[in-house]
Amino acid sequence: MKISSALLVILCLGLGACTTPMPVETGYPLTYQQKMQSAHHWDVMAIDVANWIYDALIGPSPEQGGDPAVAAQGEHPIITLFIQQPRYESSADEAFYNLLTTHLVERGFVVTTNPSAGYPVSYDMQVVTDRLPETTKHEVILNVSVMNAERFLIRYSNVYYIGDKSQYIAMQPSASRIIEVVGP
Repeated sequence: MKISSALLVILCLGLGACTTPMPVETGYPLTYQQKMQSAHHWDVMAIDVANWIYDALIGPSPEQGGDPAVAAQGEHPIITLFIQQPRYESSADEAFYNLLTTHLVERGFVVTTNPSAGYPVSYDMQVVTDRLPETTKHEVILNVSVMNAERFLIRYSNVYYIGDKSQYIAMQPSASRIIEVVGP
């Protein structure tokens, strides 16, 4: 009887050692996220995007640790960009379009209104609503692309909290109807 009890204990321990522990659910570590509260914040975001495009296409600027002698001599390529008009008509899209255009020109890019004359720069902003028990939070996901034909040259994405969703309402695709107009 002692042998069978010992054998049973060893068998149970052996089977227990063969099981795989299940993962335990945890949250993400604390991170910080920018909140867009004023037009100045949109300007800061446009500066960030313009710097990112500059760094990706030309190289780091002197402010970003690049060689100041190269910047002073103007020894960087001339790159022409075409910024595509926003897909939706909202005050946020229009403001970002204008601010981004300004900051790209300030960095020495040639910005054209001719879609066939430069690398297309496109962006979109997607509003995401998080409904939590204590509050409702709105966020904007910003995606910026610089294309070369059918190929992404560079891609930038970032997420920002927003206070008032109303300035982004036009960004949301709405239900539409096609109405056929028949002449007399």
